[in-house]
Amino acid sequence: MFETRAIGEARPLRLLRRATVVLVIAFLCIGAISSYRAWVQVQYLELRSSESTLHSGSIVETVVVNSARTTIAVRLELIQGVHAEKLDVLELRGNELGFFDPRPKSAAQKVVLTANQLAGFQSGEALLRATATGRPQWGRTPPPVVRETKVQIIPQ
Repeated sequence: MFETRAIGEARPLRLLRRATVVLVIAFLCIGAISSYRAWVQVQYLELRSSESTLHSGSIVETVVVNSARTTIAVRLELIQGVHAEKLDVLELRGNELGFFDPRPKSAAQKVVLTANQLAGFQSGEALLRATATGRPQWGRTPPPVVRETKVQIIPQ
């Protein structure tokens, strides 16, 4: 009874329907990729020190890659017991059209330690920590990505 249509569909309507289906599928694919990028904002974080013993003039470097959906902040700290010193903060902005643009962004920060930064620390073991934190997306703030390395401090 309903197997064939009495009046065939006009060709412009068929083309419009196919174009709409292609467009909807394209947006669903873009949305799936963007959803993953909103969930995993920090793709890579590395913490490097020029030496395992820190003194005035030592170089500490962090390298970060984000999904570029939103801005992330990388905080670099030196911690010894209850004393902590913020060495630097890097903000890596996302792409202007974060939903549509899947290209990741990367940045590096280098900090040359000064005698002032090391003045509050005593000789001995300390912890160098880099913490990358994303921004809320869909009511969820992703957990921070943390890299730590143990170092020795020799204040001068």
